[in-house]
Amino acid sequence: MPKRIRVEGLSMSTTPATLQAGFTNFGPLVRCQLEFDVNGVPLGVAHLEYGATEAGAAAIANMNNTPFDGATISVREDS
Repeated sequence: MPKRIRVEGLSMSTTPATLQAGFTNFGPLVRCQLEFDVNGVPLGVAHLEYGATEAGAAAIANMNNTPFDGATISVREDS
């Protein structure tokens, strides 16, 4: 069961605060990191980590292929 998840397809305007607001329903986040290119432009990808594996599994089950902050996101286990 995943404790760390990867979120792809995010809107370029998504912020860490937006992610935390949308994903803390499944449990407290211990990490929330967006990816940026060398120029500081968002890549539409985030890495989230929960304290409990059940929270990560619930986030994947409930958020994968759903609309979030103006975009349809993909949520899967992060390696």
